Amino acid sequence: TNQQVTVTPPISAGEKGKASVQLVVNNSMLAPVAAGQPASPQIQIAIKNMATSQVFYFASNFSFEAFYSPDGAVDRSAFIDAWKNIDDGKELYSTMNDLPHSSTDIDQVQAKFEAFNIFFIARRQAMEGQEVVYFSMKTMGGMEFLAELTFKAGVNACKVCVKTESSSYGVHAKNAIENILRS
Repeated sequence: TNQQVTVTPPISAGEKGKASVQLVVNNSMLAPVAAGQPASPQIQIAIKNMATSQVFYFASNFSFEAFYSPDGAVDRSAFIDAWKNIDDGKELYSTMNDLPHSSTDIDQVQAKFEAFNIFFIARRQAMEGQEVVYFSMKTMGGMEFLAELTFKAGVNACKVCVKTESSSYGVHAKNAIENILRS
């Protein structure tokens, strides 16, 4: 969309300044992705100098978690139904080692995730002292992601599984979870 940013005071050549714009996302803004390929981790940006009409184009990597919407929470039964309906072939796994303590304490993980619109669904005990926690998230463009994290008491590691019908973006959702856990 076209947003005009007025920088006050104006920035002269060689100087630095700060400005911010509201992030607006809709599906028509997404570049087509070839089947079976991950989406690009970049956004394209254009800045036009209104005084000179010159346009500066560039691309920047983005933090996928910035696209998560505050309406991404689902109830437990809807989560279970969605999990069952997504083909197991659309699961993405990773194991994260050497996590900070704050990322192995499930209550602290929930608080971290909530700050990024990643919503707690359920928590259950599994065998061999493992605990499994489920989360949901949705982008502002409506893509939904489900996550399962497996922890074991006394171990600073976590197994991450992300399921989604938006498979081209699944790797970005998994990377977002990993980045938050590493912080």
